Amino acid sequence: MKHYYKNIILITVLILLFTSVSYSQLMNKKWKIGPEYKIDHVVKPSAQQEKGELTINMSIPYDEIHFVKNNDQFKGRFDISIMIYEGKEIRVSESWVEKLIVNEFKMTNSRKQTIQLEKTYILDPGKYRLEVLITDLRTQNRRKQVRDIDMTQLGSGPWMMGDLYFVKKEKAVKPSDGMPEAVYVGFTASGIEGKYPFSYILRSNDQILKQAKFEIDLVKEKHEYIFPVRTTDLNYNQYFLVLKGLVDSVEYIREIPLRIQWSGTNSLIPNLQKAIEQMRYLSHTGYFPLRTYKKIMNSEGEAQKDFFTETWQKIDPTPHTETNELMNEYYYRVHIANQRFSGHREGWRSDRGMIYILYGEPDAIESHYMEIDTKPYVIWYYYSVNRSFIFIDNTGFGDFQLSEPLSEY
Repeated sequence: MKHYYKNIILITVLILLFTSVSYSQLMNKKWKIGPEYKIDHVVKPSAQQEKGELTINMSIPYDEIHFVKNNDQFKGRFDISIMIYEGKEIRVSESWVEKLIVNEFKMTNSRKQTIQLEKTYILDPGKYRLEVLITDLRTQNRRKQVRDIDMTQLGSGPWMMGDLYFVKKEKAVKPSDGMPEAVYVGFTASGIEGKYPFSYILRSNDQILKQAKFEIDLVKEKHEYIFPVRTTDLNYNQYFLVLKGLVDSVEYIREIPLRIQWSGTNSLIPNLQKAIEQMRYLSHTGYFPLRTYKKIMNSEGEAQKDFFTETWQKIDPTPHTETNELMNEYYYRVHIANQRFSGHREGWRSDRGMIYILYGEPDAIESHYMEIDTKPYVIWYYYSVNRSFIFIDNTGFGDFQLSEPLSEY
């Protein structure tokens, strides 16, 4: 058995003798970036007494639709099915076919151009399960999303207050860098009239960054209320906005996540500091030296922003297109590594996470868990680049480590 382990280590040392990972290796797999389409929902009170309103918004990128050329046009057809369950009972069942026609071929591959669809259903306050199934009718490719919907908040207290949502038509954007000057937040409510106190806090983790107090003149009928939140002094980050209102001695609390980012970045990036930290494996590829990475990690503000934007612009494989495919692929792999390999540390920091980010999905995995006098180990094979990697669980707690470290990381 000792000779066997020596052979494993020898093979691994030979495998790991490389100085960089090329762009083609980093992009040797093609994966979809995140959900293929986006589903949002908003709960509001209905104009019907003691009823709630569930609005479902669907955003489907054009490149998720299979287009067929017909004369000088390109046509796509897909089926949408919406099912809403209360427990095991079906409350809503609806299906229909959508048709889309575009005049330019480049539009058929666009991720920026989307078809926007909206559906609204009247329901009793309660808990539901929403299932949305989209089927491309030419390829029969199906995408399904499921989520839980809680409308019970509409039935508590004398005032019916719905979810917070962003009002896009009121959004102001600075032309200099695409960052918003302010976002406008709305909610819909009904049932009580008069002036009542409200307040909000904007927090990042447990730190309160902004807070404000104001009054809202409520009307009894169903009505939309909108208030601004200034964002010019905020950084690229994920925040949470918490709104509180005291209406007839009952406190109402609603919360919504708020992401501040500039145009062209990926939605899977949590914040700028974290995004730069997760870029460290790019030093293996030769895109920048390790000393540059260490220097920028000790900087802040504009220096970090410039490093991030300039680096990704420099290595964008298709600089004249709408998206940076390399950035999208990289942070998608970080996201998947966190999902699969997280334990006592984040998945992207693990050895398997590192190799996954650099090389993508293995072509084959060989697992050895129950062999006598041998610690559990797995071998990842990448036939397309003629490489394999051995991970050994030395502790017995599922923390598989490269049998020979790739680097100081």
